[in-house]
Amino acid sequence: MARTPSSSAPGRSLPVALLQTLYLLLGVIAVSILGGVLLAGFFLPAVSATSAVAEDGVDLFESYPTELEVEPLNEASRIEAADGSLLATFYTENRIMVPLEEISPYMQQAVVAVEDRRFYEHGGIDPKGTVRALLSNAAGGATQGGSTLTQQYVKNALLMDAVQRGDQEDQAAATEQTYGRKLREAKLAISLEKQWSKDEILNAYLNVAQFGPSQYGVETGAQHYFSKSAKDLNPGEAALLAGITNGPNQYDPVGRPEAGEKRRNEVLGDMLREGYITQAEYDQYTAQPVEEMLTIKNVRAGCADAKGSGFFCDYVTRTLLNDPEFAPTYEERRKLLYGGGLTIRTTLDPAKQAAAEEILQRRVPGDSESGFGHSIVTVEPGSGKILTMAENRVFNPYQEVGPGETAINYNVPQDLGGSSGFPVGSTFKPFVLLEWLKTGHGLMDRVGTAREPMTTFPAQCLSGGAWREREGYNPDNAVSVRLAPMETVLNATKFSVNTSYANMARQLDLCDIAEGARDIGVVPATYNPYDPTTWDMPIEEMYSTELAPSVVVLGELRISALDMAAAYAVFAADGTYCKPQAITEVVDRTGEAMPITGAACHQAVDKDVADAMAWTLQQDLEDPRATGRGKTIPGHPAGGKTGTSGSQFHTWYVGFTRQMSTAVWFGHPQANIRPQGFAVDGQMLRRGSVWGNTVSLPTWQEYMIRVHEGLPSEALPAQPAMTNTQASQSVQPGTVPDVSGMVLSEAQSALEAAGYTVEVQREASDSVGQWYVIGTDPAPGTSLPEGQTVVIRQSSGRG
Repeated sequence: MARTPSSSAPGRSLPVALLQTLYLLLGVIAVSILGGVLLAGFFLPAVSATSAVAEDGVDLFESYPTELEVEPLNEASRIEAADGSLLATFYTENRIMVPLEEISPYMQQAVVAVEDRRFYEHGGIDPKGTVRALLSNAAGGATQGGSTLTQQYVKNALLMDAVQRGDQEDQAAATEQTYGRKLREAKLAISLEKQWSKDEILNAYLNVAQFGPSQYGVETGAQHYFSKSAKDLNPGEAALLAGITNGPNQYDPVGRPEAGEKRRNEVLGDMLREGYITQAEYDQYTAQPVEEMLTIKNVRAGCADAKGSGFFCDYVTRTLLNDPEFAPTYEERRKLLYGGGLTIRTTLDPAKQAAAEEILQRRVPGDSESGFGHSIVTVEPGSGKILTMAENRVFNPYQEVGPGETAINYNVPQDLGGSSGFPVGSTFKPFVLLEWLKTGHGLMDRVGTAREPMTTFPAQCLSGGAWREREGYNPDNAVSVRLAPMETVLNATKFSVNTSYANMARQLDLCDIAEGARDIGVVPATYNPYDPTTWDMPIEEMYSTELAPSVVVLGELRISALDMAAAYAVFAADGTYCKPQAITEVVDRTGEAMPITGAACHQAVDKDVADAMAWTLQQDLEDPRATGRGKTIPGHPAGGKTGTSGSQFHTWYVGFTRQMSTAVWFGHPQANIRPQGFAVDGQMLRRGSVWGNTVSLPTWQEYMIRVHEGLPSEALPAQPAMTNTQASQSVQPGTVPDVSGMVLSEAQSALEAAGYTVEVQREASDSVGQWYVIGTDPAPGTSLPEGQTVVIRQSSGRG
């Protein structure tokens, strides 16, 4: 039977002990009558002789409640990846609730045998056990509890309820060593037996009892000690767990294996006595050393055990704790997370996550002396689901941090566990292009490339309606092609011409560019995306002094990689913007879905404009002369843009297919340091020679190739319709246009615009570089009716 410490002080007199015992005996009489147990006759002489005491005992009994009213027990919550695999567990008490049918019969029998062998015979209290314990205590012998499993459940439930409510007074009342507490528990136990079946009581006990120093409930104990479910426990394992409850630290088989083994054998002896196991089983399991039984699985609360997915896990919890739809206050949300028994289902794709982690750690090891960081984050266009969130670090939220460890998430905004973001460089240029196209300009419009000081930029939200600077803004170019004095906007994008983009901005409005970026989720990483004011405040207030061409045009703005991936996803999703989404569903302990903010998608950009953006960025990637260097995803049309911040401190590539939009960042997370003097996949980095296509683009390409394996090919939009003037200069229906020197997608668009169907024939060429178009068959200028087929001759390189 379970034992409790003595409640008497040293030197307690025998008359006082007898008087206290008599009080409880009288209470037991009343409880027994309530429970239909006929003990009154046994105690009748004592009652008659002490009528005043009897009256006091009955009054004491009647003062206690008859209903056990407690809140649901704290239960661990779990965060799952998209495939249902466990990422992390959150708890204040590590408890996993399971129904009785998922608990081994041996486990059920073990606790009955050792704690309450007459469990199926009594009505909540065991008169024989109670009398024996009382008489032993009163006589000064070893203090005995005499509690049934029902009483033990009541005691544990009252204690846990007080702990959960933080009620110190009730905690003391639930643990005080007095006969009054015993009487209260006895009365509640009998009441409970009238409401619940024996199986329900046994199940409740097995879920509330402590089966280890920090393991609550039998399922948690089974997982901790044996790495198996409670339903799979054998007699020896069941006996070991059942014995622990009497002293979770005293009988812990890890810390005190000899005591744990001795206690296990005692329980096995009880099971043999009750006929639950055979003599052969008893001999088998008592002979097994306790160390051989154990397969310890330590589970820590929180995201530290999520390994490489720890950063995503941390983002999930912060998202939930920031979500007012989930619960009204932060404290309520935290209580639900750590004790609500929630199942939090997320969007993370474990296979894609594993690929990202492997690539990042191989290319830029997190514990290398360089200290440089590297990250990948992927969002699904059209849904906002976050499929991957990885960096070349190990998630460690504790004070002691080793090499390659951090709690800072390089991919997300500051208020969701990130840093203050990193300057995005020319990956911001597409937001200028977006405003260019929205205002009716075209891709074939020509803009100047010459360098000159630019002292004024339109900005209606600023004082005087413009940004002004006496010295002027005078950006330089870092391109690998010869520029004409005027270049098309398409070429200015492909070759990332800073001067041309500055000239485009002079024809637009800096405020409108920034506002358009915010419309698709691009805001400085220091702003909280869950704060409504982030989206409602005046744009000039958000940018303050950073509403300048160096920031708005050329990306000297700190933005999270997650927001960049979500913004580029708009171009692959026909103009639909979706707020990044990590959680698909939160289910409570009863299986009911709980409210969360959920997916939030809307048409942020006209489809025609978004399609033009997608096609343009596809040219940037496919053209080997462009910044994308032709690093395509074979079989999967893709587009994107490189980015390099000032002084080359941070480099980026953000790109997309129809299925995924991925942002890759590379830089030093703690200081502005130029990368140099170390190798990435065998390529030594030289000071001043590291760009967006040096490290970030190859990482992006390798990752995107790997995660697109087995996926269907989905075409990006065709070349956008040109103005009448542009069309007359480019193609004439019925005449084969000259597409030589173009990349394949550009040539296909031109021929289709002329009304032809297209076939592609690859052939060797010593004069035309690989992937470029050599010419057509029929030749350019040939009169050919619309609807006929034209063969594009694409170079496969030197023969």
